[in-house]
Amino acid sequence: MKVTENQLQDLLEISAIDQQVQRDRATLLSLGEDPEYLVLQRQLRDSSADLISASNRIDGLKLDLKRLETDVELVAKREAKDQAALRTTSVVKDAQGLQQELKTLEKRRGELEEQQLQIMEQLEEANAQMSLVTKARTETEELLKVVIARLESAKTKLISGMDLSQATRKQLVERLPEDLINLFDAKSRRGIAIGRLTNSQCGACRMGLSATALAEVGRIPLGEIATCPDCGAILVR
Repeated sequence: MKVTENQLQDLLEISAIDQQVQRDRATLLSLGEDPEYLVLQRQLRDSSADLISASNRIDGLKLDLKRLETDVELVAKREAKDQAALRTTSVVKDAQGLQQELKTLEKRRGELEEQQLQIMEQLEEANAQMSLVTKARTETEELLKVVIARLESAKTKLISGMDLSQATRKQLVERLPEDLINLFDAKSRRGIAIGRLTNSQCGACRMGLSATALAEVGRIPLGEIATCPDCGAILVR
């Protein structure tokens, strides 16, 4: 197949564009695996679990406190009832029984109120923990927004560069013979399609040509296509 020096240079540029686009696509895919992004996503998931745990603890303590308040209220009502009965009874034995019960109720109320104080202290600690978890989550969300903005900017830049490269490639392809492009595309499917022959090294596969192979390539006229005996790439001499 006949080929001019300018056509070979165009093929070299097309090959360089294809390799760059391939690298850009790999970089584009890797954005979703950005280490900082993954760490922050994991922290955000962990903070969600922490929020649920803190919320459940607060709800449980509030329920315990409400139950204790109900128990204190019941004891207080019973005390009031016994005191009223004590004021009206004239039976010594009944009065003694009421007084003993009032002592028991007073002790019980004291125990319940002590439990209330303990629950209130625990609730205060739980609310403080909730504040810390909420603050940490907010900070993580803000950091994640910054990272996502950075990744989106990088994505936009990569896509823009790829679009420009593809447009340049299209212009180069349009000015080359169809049979030459078909040959280039067929070789591209197997690897790098074209490389410059520097000294005795193929620029596509980086392999050195033997003296015999180099001599065979040298016998091919410059206006015809020569290929690497190792990788089959078009050689630019």
